[in-house]
Amino acid sequence: MLVAEVLIFAPIDRALFYAVPDALHGMVQVGSLANIIVGQSKKIGLVIALDEKNPATLSYPLKPILSTVYDIPIADATLIKLYFWIAKYYLCDLFSVIDTAIPSVIRKNIPFKLISCLQFASQNEPAIDKKKFPKQYEALQFLRRNPSIAKSEFLEKFSRNILEALLRKNIIYETFQRQERIAYGALDLLNKCSENITLTPEQTQIVASVTRSLASKIFNVHLLHGVTGSGKTEVYIELIRHVLNRGGSVLYLLPELALTAQVVEKLRSRFEGLPVLVWHSGLSDGERRDAWQGALNAASTVAVGARSAVFLPLNNLQLIIVDEEHESAYKQGEHPRYHGRDVAIYRAKLYDAVCLLGSATPSIESYFNTRFKNYKLEMLPRRIDRCQLPLVHVVDMRYEKNVFSRLLIKKMEERLEKKEQIILFLNRRGYAPSVLCKCCDFIATCPHCSIPLTYHKTKNLLICHFCSYREALHSKCPKCGTIEILYNGIGTQRVEQMVNELFPQARAARIDSDIMGKKHEFIYFLSDFRRKKIDILLGTQMIAKGLDFPNVTLVGLLNADGSLNQQDFRANERTFQLLVQVAGRAGRGEISGEVVIQTHIPGNEIIFLSKNADYAEFSVSELKMREMFGYPPYRHIINVNLSGENLELLKLFSENFSKKLVDFLINDSVEIRGPMVSPLEKLQNRYRYSILIFVRSVSKIVEKLQFFRSQLTIPSGIYLAFDVDALDFL
Repeated sequence: MLVAEVLIFAPIDRALFYAVPDALHGMVQVGSLANIIVGQSKKIGLVIALDEKNPATLSYPLKPILSTVYDIPIADATLIKLYFWIAKYYLCDLFSVIDTAIPSVIRKNIPFKLISCLQFASQNEPAIDKKKFPKQYEALQFLRRNPSIAKSEFLEKFSRNILEALLRKNIIYETFQRQERIAYGALDLLNKCSENITLTPEQTQIVASVTRSLASKIFNVHLLHGVTGSGKTEVYIELIRHVLNRGGSVLYLLPELALTAQVVEKLRSRFEGLPVLVWHSGLSDGERRDAWQGALNAASTVAVGARSAVFLPLNNLQLIIVDEEHESAYKQGEHPRYHGRDVAIYRAKLYDAVCLLGSATPSIESYFNTRFKNYKLEMLPRRIDRCQLPLVHVVDMRYEKNVFSRLLIKKMEERLEKKEQIILFLNRRGYAPSVLCKCCDFIATCPHCSIPLTYHKTKNLLICHFCSYREALHSKCPKCGTIEILYNGIGTQRVEQMVNELFPQARAARIDSDIMGKKHEFIYFLSDFRRKKIDILLGTQMIAKGLDFPNVTLVGLLNADGSLNQQDFRANERTFQLLVQVAGRAGRGEISGEVVIQTHIPGNEIIFLSKNADYAEFSVSELKMREMFGYPPYRHIINVNLSGENLELLKLFSENFSKKLVDFLINDSVEIRGPMVSPLEKLQNRYRYSILIFVRSVSKIVEKLQFFRSQLTIPSGIYLAFDVDALDFL
């Protein structure tokens, strides 16, 4: 009897066994989605193994698999190995992994999109009296020129009565054809570039280096460190061309949904006829369904997407590109807390593929791996076409009275007069980050989270950016009754108001998550900006990376040192990366650019290094500090997150958990810190504690931690989660 081992899409901590009926032999394969019965309910499961067993050796009768969801497997055996590795390395259950890797839109098997088309009923020449039925005759001539046309397109030119008359006379008949739902297929908004680009000697050398790795068919990781505007994308395109010519597939990962449109359009214009697949959460169910199917069917293709695209079932995968590899957006914030970049590297290892990481400001971990592990460092130290890096000015805001420094205002006036474009960056949305009373100590705070509410003037609401709680703005202080309310700090809405007051003739637009709710709205804004319908673009980190606008000659960073105040050992790294990336948006065309960095600590080392985009000096200093304190990359950090609504119970459990953990790992080379109250003490009505485990090797400790957790009795109401290689300590 053929027996299938099946992982259920339900919170069950192990695989179950099912009999494969004779009628389904050959249809049920490893990687198939199967309809099964669990208890009394119908469920869907993923077949992870098949084996012939003697029914006499089984201790209980097996239920049969009812049917398969698809005719072909939706994942191969190697991809299933990746699921198991993620569950093991990131200390999470397999259900959460497959639930993320194979989303519900794929499990639903929603139908293909069908459109109604019109065709001639036979090869015989239909006859219509031109004088008696002139409109029918005209429609017939139109159909002769368009022998197979969508019904909707026909009805744009002719009435429904004409259509019905032709159908009654059996001159034409109606049929249905599948229409593939292609993401961004109907958009023509960003810059197309179909001409062949001549690579620089440096670019050619890097392409040759990666090509040699591809030819070896042995797993390799290359880190492409190129300054902003150095032509990293052209290197990617040339390597994609090479892989496609070899009959392979390429996975191209990006950290933000906002970056996908310009990359997809550039690839489609360079590889005419290639249906570049797109995958991210901002697409419709139909677009994602068809992209997944396209990945399954295509022998050779390119897929572009955000973090979750790392799970696409591509055939003959040879190259994985992780652009802006330093971005924290690659790390998933909820269960399972995997890092898309690291999963991409491990997937490349499983497939004997090449993984190419790219960034102008590589993560310290990746740069470290080029020095002490087997990553190959590739360098693009100059911008293409001899373009110069922008001239950077640092303004001491301690001597300025307004949000906009005098120098920034002057530079903006000069650039606007020349019809050039400006980007302003502030990583705080809303109007004011907090609202407080001048007369007492009242601060408007979220009742569910330990954080001040942000005032959004456009909605006249106080909003929590963590749990989305909302309340009306107080006209007077709820505590002392005065009307002396202070809007503390600045957000993008307030800056937009100031820009309109300072430059009433300029066309300004704000881009942040508050106004980017509609599908493709971000792309429309960027299209208008590229077509110079917008003079000043103001935004948060959505505009900080990857975007290429040749007419942008001035970038202003309004609160450059804001991220330096975070309680995180990565604060220096994140600030350096952010400042260099934002500054890199300036001067990417023929006109040289300028950057104005506004800060209250102009003498800070990170501000100085960012001004000069001196990654070499920054990395030396940062690695020295990390080694001194035993921070990554010298050790890994596993953040044990504990939360509960009962503060006393949580505190008691955290202390007991920590003591037991110390005793359990007494013979292992680990350091345990905590329990400690999380910087964001309360989130969504749950109090939060953290315990940090510092360890040299994750792979040597994860099995012990899994066993330790399995032996725990966790009180009701307490939630415990491991965050391996944690990036967020809030």
